[in-house]
Amino acid sequence: MFENLLEMQERGARDRARGRSLADNPMSKPDILPITDFQEWYSMFDAWRFGWSIEDAMAGHINMPRDGGTLAQTYTRTV
Repeated sequence: MFENLLEMQERGARDRARGRSLADNPMSKPDILPITDFQEWYSMFDAWRFGWSIEDAMAGHINMPRDGGTLAQTYTRTV
């Protein structure tokens, strides 16, 4: 499964580099990819989104949503 997550992250980065949006996540199409294990599906969905977000940040794109609705929540560290 770990290799699959890395592959999905790489796919997300490639898709962003090709100009695709967050809405183009292939895991968001359950009619194409039937969901049998929700946790595994969400891990793959999130891995693609993470790869997409990394590429977006590296390329300096400014059209990412900033409200946290479609991105992972920001965690604060308490000391």
